[in-house]
Amino acid sequence: MRRLRQDLDWLVSAGLLVAILATAVTGLIADLWDLNGFWYHTVAGYLMGGFAIVHVVLNWNRLVAYARFRMSDRVAPSKRPRRRPAERVSAEPVNGVAGIGRTVLSRRGLLGLAAGGVGGWLLGRGLRPTPVIAAGSDVGAIYHEWSKPGVIDALGSIGNWGQFPEPYKTYGDGARIALPPADLQRGASTARTIADRRSTRKYADVPLTQRELAQILFLTTGITNDPWGQARRSAPSSGALYPIETYAVVHNVEGVERGVYHYALREHALELVRGGDFRAHTVDQALGQEFLGDCGAVLFLTQILQRMRPKYQDRSYRYGLLEAGHIGENAYLAAVSLGLGACGVGAFLDDQINAMLGVDGTDEAAVYMLAVGHT
Repeated sequence: MRRLRQDLDWLVSAGLLVAILATAVTGLIADLWDLNGFWYHTVAGYLMGGFAIVHVVLNWNRLVAYARFRMSDRVAPSKRPRRRPAERVSAEPVNGVAGIGRTVLSRRGLLGLAAGGVGGWLLGRGLRPTPVIAAGSDVGAIYHEWSKPGVIDALGSIGNWGQFPEPYKTYGDGARIALPPADLQRGASTARTIADRRSTRKYADVPLTQRELAQILFLTTGITNDPWGQARRSAPSSGALYPIETYAVVHNVEGVERGVYHYALREHALELVRGGDFRAHTVDQALGQEFLGDCGAVLFLTQILQRMRPKYQDRSYRYGLLEAGHIGENAYLAAVSLGLGACGVGAFLDDQINAMLGVDGTDEAAVYMLAVGHT
C-alpha cells in the first residue's frame, strides 16, 4: 500500500510539473498573440489546479510536519536540541555508467527528461522551414508568408523590439477647436444604416456643420468608454494598442477654417497642423479623383508602426491595416446614419500625402483616406 502511494505521488508530481510548463507556455502564447479564450491555456490551467489539489492531499502529512518544523525554528537557541554533526559524505567515486543510470532512473532525472521532451516538442512544433514563395510573387504575398506565426515566434517575442511609444499623439499648445459632444440618440438605426451604405462620389456644395463632423469623428474612432482609466474606442484594436491616428483635411465645414487638423481623442477636439486650402493638392495626390475636393472633409488614417511592434512584431503591420479597415467602416456608417455620403480611397501618392499631413512616412504613415460630405 505504501509503495502504491509513493508511485501515485510520483505520477502526480510529474503531471503537475508538465501541467505547470504547459500553462506557462500557453499563457505566454496567449498574451503575446492576444488570444482571448485560448482553449489550450484554459485546459492546462485546470489540469494544473487538479494536480496541485491531489498533490497537496497526498502530501498533507509532510506539509504539516514541515510547517511544524519551521515554527520550531522560532524557539530560542538555548532551548533548541543539539544536533549531531553531519556525517561526512563518502568521497568514493561512483562508476560512470552506474552514476548515469542512477541519475536517469531517479525521480528528478525522469522529471528532467519529461520536461526536456515537452520543451523540445514545443520548439519543434514551432520551428518551420523557410516558406515556399513562388517566383514573381508580389511583396504582399511574401510578407503574408513571412508573418505566419509559429510557437518559436512566440518564444522569440521575448526579444526586444523596442519600447512602446505614447498611446496618444498631441500637438502641444497649438490652435485647438473643441468639438460639440456626440448625440448618440441621433441618426438612423444600425440595420438601416448598414443596408444603405454605399460609396458616394458626388457631393453637393453644402458645408458640413461642426456637429456633423464631431459626430462622425467620435463614432469613427472616438473614446466611447473609459472604465478605471482604460480607454476604449469605437473601433476594435489588437491588444488595445490603437496604432491608428486620424486627421481631417477640412474643405467646407461651418466655423472651421480650411486646413489640416489632427483629431485629439481625449479632448474630442481638432488640433491645427497647418492652415490652407488643400483641395487641389488632395485631388492631385489621389490621382485626380475630383470628388475628394468637392466633399466637406477628407479623413486620413495614419499608422504609428511602433505602437504594435513590441507586442506583435512582424504581424503588427497586418493588425494595423485591419484596424484601419474597422475605422473606415465606422466612418461610412457614421456618415450614412446622418444622411451624408462617404467614400474610402486607397490610391494616393504616399510621400506627398505624408508631407501634407506632416508625418515622416516611416514611423508614421498614411494608409487610408475617406471623403465625407453632403450629397
